[in-house]
This record gives sequence, C-alpha cells and structure tokens, in this order.
Amino acid sequence: MTLLSGQDPTDLPGGRSRSATAWGLNALGVAVVAFWFVKNGLEQQLPAWVWVVGAVALAAWALRESGRTQRVLLVAGVVMIVAGSLTVVATDSLMIVPVIVGIVLLGANLRVPVWAAAVAAVGAVVVIAVCATVEHASVQFVLGTSGGLLLGVLIGFSRRQFRIAADRAQQAEREQQRAQLLADRSRASRDIHDVLAHSLGGLVLQLDAVEALLEAGRVDDATKRAGEARTLAADGLAEARRAVHALRDDARPEPATAPDPAVRTSPADVPDANRASRTSDDHVPDRADLTALVDAHRSFGGAIAVQGDATLAALDEAHRAAVVQVVREALSNARRHASGRPVSLSVIRDGDAVDVVVANPLTGGGQGLLGMHERFAELGSSATVEAERSDDEFVVAMHLPVDAVAATEGEAS
Repeated sequence: MTLLSGQDPTDLPGGRSRSATAWGLNALGVAVVAFWFVKNGLEQQLPAWVWVVGAVALAAWALRESGRTQRVLLVAGVVMIVAGSLTVVATDSLMIVPVIVGIVLLGANLRVPVWAAAVAAVGAVVVIAVCATVEHASVQFVLGTSGGLLLGVLIGFSRRQFRIAADRAQQAEREQQRAQLLADRSRASRDIHDVLAHSLGGLVLQLDAVEALLEAGRVDDATKRAGEARTLAADGLAEARRAVHALRDDARPEPATAPDPAVRTSPADVPDANRASRTSDDHVPDRADLTALVDAHRSFGGAIAVQGDATLAALDEAHRAAVVQVVREALSNARRHASGRPVSLSVIRDGDAVDVVVANPLTGGGQGLLGMHERFAELGSSATVEAERSDDEFVVAMHLPVDAVAATEGEAS
C-alpha cells in the first residue's frame, strides 16, 4: 500500500457524496479560523514567519476541500499537520484546528496505512512541545493540545471503520448481484437445453415418420406429420427466444406469443399445420400438467403407460411447473436413449406428499440431470428429485409436498 498512489473516491470532494451542508460547514470552519487568525495576529503583532506558515496551513485546508486527486488531498493533509503544528503555540492553540482536520483526513483515508494518523499525531505533539519549550509555554498547554490531537486520531479511525463497513456492504451487494446473475444465466441455459432436447428430439422423430410415410405412399399422413413437425420447430424457436430474453434480462414474452412449453408441443392442440403461425392462445390451459407431454410423446411414436392424476391437481403452480419440466426432460432422454421402448409414468398421492416417477429402459445423462436437481433446489421446499439406475431401468423419482389449496380445488372439481 502506498501513500500517494491509487484513488479513493470516498476521499475526493469531486467524487464522494457530500451534501451542501457538509460543504458549507467546512467552508465556514476555514473562514472562522482565518478570521480569528488575522484578528489575533494583528492584535498580538505576530512575527512574519507565523503569518506565512499559518497562511500555508489555511490554504492547504481550503485545497483539501477542493482537491480532485488523491495526491493533492494527502499532500494537503500533511501540510496542514506540519504548518499548523509550527504555529499552534504562537497562535494560542488556534491553529490546532487544521492540524486535527489533517489528522482526521489521514486516519479516514483507506489508501493510507491505519497507523499513519497516529504517527502524524505523535509528530505534531513533538513539534508543539519543542515550540512550547522555546516560547516557554506551560506543560498543561502541551497536554491540552495533545488531547485535541488524540481526538482527531479517534475521529479519523471512526470514519475509516465506517468507510470499511460501507465498502464491505457494497462488495456484498455486488457479490449478491453477481450470484443472482449467474443463477439467471444458469436457469436460462437449463431452459434452452430442455427446449432444444425436447423440440429437436421430437423433430427428428417426426421427420423420420414423414420419410417412412412418404416411402409407403401415404402422402396425406406425411403432410400431417410435416405440419406437426413445423409446429414443433416453431414452438421450440419461440421457447428458445424466451430463454434468451431471460438471459439478457429483457421482459418476458406475453403468454399469447409464448404459451406454456408443455402444451405447445402437443399435437392434440394443433388443429392444422398452420398453428405455428398463429398468436392466439385459445388452446392454452389455465395451468400446466403432464397430459400434453404424454400426448406429445405418443405422437412421436413412443409408448407410455400412465398411472395416477396427470393433471397434478394436488400441487401448487411452482411445483407443477418443475414436475412438467423434469418429466419433459425424462421423456426426451427416453426417446434419445431408449427409442421405441415403453416408458412408465406414475403420479401417486401419499398423504401430504405426491410422488412422480418416470422409468424407461437403459439410461439417460448429460446436463438434463443437473437441470432437474437445479429446478427442485430453486423451489425452496422439501421437494426432492432423484435420477439413477434401478435394475435395467433408468428411474427419475420426484417427491413433492401437497399444496392444501390446490388439493382442495382439485377434489372440489
């Protein structure tokens, strides 16, 4: 750490946040001390050197209030201490004021070692004591001025601690903002991964089916499949754009242009091949469930056996959304790694909890599994998700707390 290098904005009048009252009080202090210095100097007929040195101390004080660089501020503080100390005795302790202000300046400056103010105060006491000996001043005078200098050291240290606390608070806030930014980026990355895995995987299956239908001469069926593939591609693009907007911290798209991802992939909601070009959300249900994903998986040629309530009526909106995303990733994994093999989906209500289990032969992997755990961690509840091999199957098991309001509404309906 160097004394005259770097820049501490908190010590710069041009960069720190200071009210007009603070500026006014400091200007008033300089004016008052200058007035009494001149008045007493004329009455006591002070020597010329006292006038010169005292004027230098006052000028340094004024410079300290208008200085724009770190070097100027520190030089002004040192000059205030040295020049003021030399004239304290001659001015009957009046010039101790700029000395104390200079010591406070050094003590509060984070670019200066913490011991600098104490060393400056000791040096000032020595200078005052020597001058007092020459001028035959009393010991009480020296002790009194020493007490004032000690007060300056304490004030400077207190301001230093305040600034350190403020810097730490700002640093903590920056770290929190950075952590939030990283979390948002991770969430957007996960969403993009899920969208591409689901949309592109389903698109490949649809195009394979189109090719097979064309080879068999079933042009009408192939056209229908091509329309579904087009819709799936358009919906995947819209979802990817929404994730990119979230990554850029832009406004989220309106539901009319970005319906729920679990629903948009369902061919059951596609009355014709041109649905991807429409912006109406007439087919978007009030809340997400697993029905659309099941229908979409079957439209891709996958076999899936469903047990339990696929509407997830017993869960609140946040937990339903997390389940839909995890099941979508699990079904995408099943299509990639166990194409054509049967998948089982179970939604089991067990007291105050709901267990959702997706099982398929072979295994899944990749970033999707990490995304599953991240989604459930963000819920901040007792919900858990596990993805592991069990015998010859890969099982994704979710355990979620029942939402009392959602469960009551589901039972009433």
